[in-house]
Amino acid sequence: MKKNTKLIIALFFLLLTQLKAQVIISPYVVYTDEHNKFGSLIVQNESYDSYEISISFIFGYPVSDSLGNRTMKYIKQPNDSLPSINNWVKAFPKKFILQPKERQTVRLLIKAPKNLKDGTYWTRIVTSSTPVIKEEDTTKNGVSAKLRFVLNQVTTVIYRKGKAATALTVPNVKLYRDSTNTYQLLYSLKRKGNSPFFGNFNFKVYNSKGEIVKDESDYSSIYFDMTRSYILPKADFIPGKYKAVLEINFNEKEDIPKSKMQPMPPVKKIFEFVIR
Repeated sequence: MKKNTKLIIALFFLLLTQLKAQVIISPYVVYTDEHNKFGSLIVQNESYDSYEISISFIFGYPVSDSLGNRTMKYIKQPNDSLPSINNWVKAFPKKFILQPKERQTVRLLIKAPKNLKDGTYWTRIVTSSTPVIKEEDTTKNGVSAKLRFVLNQVTTVIYRKGKAATALTVPNVKLYRDSTNTYQLLYSLKRKGNSPFFGNFNFKVYNSKGEIVKDESDYSSIYFDMTRSYILPKADFIPGKYKAVLEINFNEKEDIPKSKMQPMPPVKKIFEFVIR
């Protein structure tokens, strides 16, 4: 790859990082329910430049393949079988100019059908930010070309109806060795109930002496069945016997007026394996 090409790519990602730091969205999750169908988010311009902001919606959720590689799946026109609120949510205002150091509150209204089944529904909020560029004639013939970068920041709006319930089980654990002889533990996760699961995952591995050789924690959202992968670095896993302990604790973090789900009991999965 030529140096100029590398430089352009580096500048591109630098600009996107700067745009994200300058236009801030909060909160990352907007909760609504049948008792409170209004929500709001704040778009804040931390820079000294003006930005053109537009709000749109797209249904999406994280998925994984059989090896636990995770991606986001987006569906522009979800059908009725999916728990989407794309057709029910509206933003006010939908488009606006955000001046330097200003903030704008965007109101969200959910008009869900009355015969909706109990459960949790959602969609993704796409906040697009484009720098406002003043048009200037910089060429002799009056023709000029300027790049306009658009940054899309994706957050979530959730709508809850009636009795919402969720649970998570781990029916299977598999030790997998890839082509580079690196081992992974693959955990199949089955989501139960009518709502996504939000919680803390704590993964520990002990060697035959009872010493912790891997300790990893994160917060994750499980919308549908998935597979999680935990890599076992070669440097830390010499041949021998090991015990892996995965603990999952329900933690929705945010308060949902009058419809917050009851915490489910912690899930603990112990798996013993051998590295040869």
